Amino acid sequence: MKIDKSKVENQQITLTLEVEEDEIEKYLVQAAKKLSNQLKIPGFRKGKAPKSIVEKIVGREGLVEESLQFSVPNLVNEAIDKEALEVFATPKISVIDLVPNLKLEAKVALKPNAKVGKLEDIKLDVNQDKISAKEVNNVIDQSRNQHASWVPVKRKSKIGDLLSLDFKCESENEVIMDHKSIEIILENQYEDNLKMPGLMKKLTGLSEEDSKNFKLELPEDFFNEKFKNTSAKFEVKIISIKEKSLPDVDDNFAKLMDPSINDLKELKKQIKKNLELNAKNKYDQDLWDSFIDNAINKSKFTIPEIMLEQETENLIKQQKEMIENQKIDFENYLNGINKTEDEFEDEISKSADIRLKRAVIIEEIVDYYDVNIDDKIIEKELNKFKDIQKNNNYPDQNIKDEIRYQKRRDEVLKIIKENNLKKIKG
Repeated sequence: MKIDKSKVENQQITLTLEVEEDEIEKYLVQAAKKLSNQLKIPGFRKGKAPKSIVEKIVGREGLVEESLQFSVPNLVNEAIDKEALEVFATPKISVIDLVPNLKLEAKVALKPNAKVGKLEDIKLDVNQDKISAKEVNNVIDQSRNQHASWVPVKRKSKIGDLLSLDFKCESENEVIMDHKSIEIILENQYEDNLKMPGLMKKLTGLSEEDSKNFKLELPEDFFNEKFKNTSAKFEVKIISIKEKSLPDVDDNFAKLMDPSINDLKELKKQIKKNLELNAKNKYDQDLWDSFIDNAINKSKFTIPEIMLEQETENLIKQQKEMIENQKIDFENYLNGINKTEDEFEDEISKSADIRLKRAVIIEEIVDYYDVNIDDKIIEKELNKFKDIQKNNNYPDQNIKDEIRYQKRRDEVLKIIKENNLKKIKG
């Protein structure tokens, strides 16, 4: 196989392959066998006609064309191996000639890189949240709501109550909903979910056994397209009204939340400790993300065009699959976000570009600070991992590489934090 190699441009190289007849012979045999199973060839059973006979029927060019599915991936990979190239995307392959010799062109993406700016100059406007007593109490309030019970009351309904009711809704002489003893919490979120503006107001001020008929206008975004922008009739009958009963905030409540805790004071300390840990983790992540964004702005990137194209295609595919899974028509989705398909794809392309730049700059940053991790630490972490994941099938070297990368990243983050604190103080 003759291989011509272009100059590297934008971390991309083009290989031109000219393949001799004997090099594709085995692929032609595969193609002939496949065709002999598909064609009716007089004098031969399916799959039994020799290559020479099949070639007479479909022609040399036709046989070579049929063999491409077998030959092209292998031939391109062979060329990449011969040239000792490290590939970072699926090669983009074109067939130039089929006869007299098969000629291919493969555009290959090499490792993307970045010319990193002076990272020491980056000053970050990121602060760690301080945890107040109010935030601790908010967590307690959330837990109280989770452990609340519903108690029957003999009064008129109000916002926050749990209603049990018979509920019927119809529009255009068609029933939309018809439920017996359905439970509804009188809150705006429920109204928003049902897409029935004004429903909560209509259901407040009612007593047990009360019946009520009323009308509401269904909005443009109503879940059933047939009834959008129509007037709906409602028939309701209240069966019962319950109000939320919250547990007292005392030592018993503390033990309810965590049996290992002795009293309310200890519970509050534990909650504060957890919130502070969350705040620290958030601060670390925000600091890292902000540093990455600033580093991207200070750096010049060389990203192979093929990589960007493929990343964009993958993201578009993922986005469209997500939209389909939500049972939303793609055209309706575009109308909802007020974008054309070209604008949608352009936005995805920009996201793909940022994703690739982030991946590149993270590696460059770790190398920039030249942080090394002792092999003994790596071995210790490897053993910990293997103890936890006893049946893992990952090669030890792969695990070591990931551990080393994470440890180096953690050390870089420490440097970034220290440098940033110095800048803030200075």
